[in-house]
Amino acid sequence: MKREVSMIAMILTVFLAMGSVATVFAHDHGQQPDPVIVQPSERGFAETVSAFKDEVSQAGWSVLNVNNMAGVLSSRGYTMQPVVIIDVCSGQYSARILSEDAYRPVSAFMPCRVSIYKTADGTVFFSRMNAGAFGSMMDPEVAEVMEQSDAEISEIIDRARR
Repeated sequence: MKREVSMIAMILTVFLAMGSVATVFAHDHGQQPDPVIVQPSERGFAETVSAFKDEVSQAGWSVLNVNNMAGVLSSRGYTMQPVVIIDVCSGQYSARILSEDAYRPVSAFMPCRVSIYKTADGTVFFSRMNAGAFGSMMDPEVAEVMEQSDAEISEIIDRARR
């Protein structure tokens, strides 16, 4: 219990610290650090989504869910360019976090989510959480898992976007 409270306190501290760091960085450099990583795709939207799902499977990861945000919002009367958010998971990384009670609060960041969207000019992009910005503030074991899984997601995206 004490370790869980400690982990929750650490996570709250991380968010507070990130806000402070972002404020200081913005004042010193005229910009905020990127909370997300954005990369363009060389493919069209549908081809990018398909290539990403294929690369996820080939890497041994699982596609857990595909959220068609533009489709859902369109059914409610909003018109926009395509946006899908794909939840992906690697059992080898998830198990390392979820098997430890003290690390389970980090499950709020799970699974890995990758957004693929098309802008008004037709450009397709990938975006995802900048895990490196968070990992350095986590327990060393959690940080290691975040770094390793982030490196794999980066490779998967690089293959899918070309």
